[in-house]
Amino acid sequence: MSLRPIITNRNNKHRSGVTLVEILVVSVVMALMAALAFPVYKVIQQRDKERRLKKILTDVRAAIFGSKSQQSSLSFTEGYRTHLRVRGIALIEAAHSGYGMEETEAVAISNFVDNLTTHGLGYPLTPSHLVANTTYYVTVATATVPTTAGDYVTIPVDRRYLRVIPPHPFQNWYPNAHWEFKPATTTTGLTSLASASWNSNTATGVADIVSRGAGISLDGSNTDAW
Repeated sequence: MSLRPIITNRNNKHRSGVTLVEILVVSVVMALMAALAFPVYKVIQQRDKERRLKKILTDVRAAIFGSKSQQSSLSFTEGYRTHLRVRGIALIEAAHSGYGMEETEAVAISNFVDNLTTHGLGYPLTPSHLVANTTYYVTVATATVPTTAGDYVTIPVDRRYLRVIPPHPFQNWYPNAHWEFKPATTTTGLTSLASASWNSNTATGVADIVSRGAGISLDGSNTDAW
């Protein structure tokens, strides 16, 4: 009888399993791969959050001011300001449609446009008005010194400009990251007010949205300045 098969079987039985050295080598390799991959993953996360931050800022500003139309670079989609101004002027024109009222109409429109800016009424009254799902009314004077009901125009606002104002993309990284809204007019002297502390008694008209507390972006710019 030949001994070769017996010797082969013994060697195979002795070589089965994984040695401790092999386990250590594999563990070290996996740890190195994880150490190299984690910074790359954080950069990818940072880039995605920055992209969402820019998009939210763009969407809210478009809801306030309007934005360029995708169909034409010369036309704009209606934001709150454009919508309110167009509707107000249309109501003034309808009220001054009689013969010989062109001059009175022009003065009323001029006063109306001026009062929209001066009193902050041409902007969403508060941040919540951007997402309001009910009709509300904005009354604006059409005279320098209004004395009668005819010196005002009341504009119905029945459009929802944003479905929702999303949470700040960086708030789970930086607890202080939040939105602030700049009022068109304010009696407090503040340049901006956080949405949670918006006071309709001291601030009128959301003129802009800004990010606070998200730090420096990947390109080296300060996200507070976006």
